[in-house]
Amino acid sequence: MAIAKNRIKMAAIAAIVILPILGILVLAEAKWVHKELPYLGETVIAADGSKEYHTVSDINLINQHGQPITLDDFDSCIVVANIFFATCAEVCPAMNKQIQVIAEEFQAFPNVRFLTVTIDPEHDSVAVLANYANAYKADLYKRTFATGNKREIYDWVMNDLLLATEQRGQNFIHDDKLVIIDKSRHIRGILETSGQTLTQKLEKVKRIQDDINNLLYEYRKNDLDQ
Repeated sequence: MAIAKNRIKMAAIAAIVILPILGILVLAEAKWVHKELPYLGETVIAADGSKEYHTVSDINLINQHGQPITLDDFDSCIVVANIFFATCAEVCPAMNKQIQVIAEEFQAFPNVRFLTVTIDPEHDSVAVLANYANAYKADLYKRTFATGNKREIYDWVMNDLLLATEQRGQNFIHDDKLVIIDKSRHIRGILETSGQTLTQKLEKVKRIQDDINNLLYEYRKNDLDQ
């Protein structure tokens, strides 16, 4: 009886240890399969049948180096955008760590860049952004941390990025999602970054990586067809 109980106990321990490892290995070995990404936001169909997709408007920002920037500085790039604020203790650090994993994966791709905009510009000065950005080696991994006018940022986040429809905590809009913007400034993905377990977090990262790869494939295919 005691031997049987010990065997059951050992099997349970093995499951706890081995299953997460198997999950990581499965995700690592999972193959990317191309699929066309949708266009998100309102689509207007003209009389001739052509479609006008939701387009992210330009915005004036200041990066972690104190330099003025706009979306023109990301021209011909896929932009992965998200919002945060430096004093956020839980959601933002976890989200930015997830994005860092993705940024490192695409370090060798000059046409994939990352834009993180604060929604607390009154606190998140250029100096604060610089310290925050340095922790993620932002320049090395093509990450831009930016601030600007609070009212303009809020309007841009809600009406252009289509994020943060709710307000949570400290009267700041908040969202753990990121937005994938194509070279024509159309939104092609709004994806969650958070997960309760390591396996869930890895699944989120892989989904985002797959969608970026889908866009890269789309552009490569278009270049070959021309």
